[in-house]
Amino acid sequence: MKKLIISTVVTGTVMFLLSWVLWGVVFMDFFKQHYAHIQRPEYDMKIWAFAISNYAGALFLYMLYSRSYKGGEPLKEGVNFGIIISLFSSVPYVFARWGGTTIKYTAAIVDGAILFLIYFIGSVITAYIHGKTEKA
Repeated sequence: MKKLIISTVVTGTVMFLLSWVLWGVVFMDFFKQHYAHIQRPEYDMKIWAFAISNYAGALFLYMLYSRSYKGGEPLKEGVNFGIIISLFSSVPYVFARWGGTTIKYTAAIVDGAILFLIYFIGSVITAYIHGKTEKA
């Protein structure tokens, strides 16, 4: 239970900060250009909803990883887990986003790539925390 809580807090915080930096700073102008017609204005963004999204994602990452972990080096296992989970998350997202909105496919791909990266990094952190042995 202790690792679940630590992983959820640490991973969720990292994912939240990465989301803010990538979507809200680095690619802000790109998304304003491509998502202006479907995105809330800045003053109306629901930051609390973004936080819940990231912390829930971190919790689910830990729950999935802890049930599938078979042993081995945590970082290597995290990379393998991260690739699988990130693909499961981002590939359907790209097609659903592009198929259901009027955005250009390049915007959907960039959006999905950012999602992939965030979940990949979150998965590696989750694996590291789960696999880290406690010293007596």
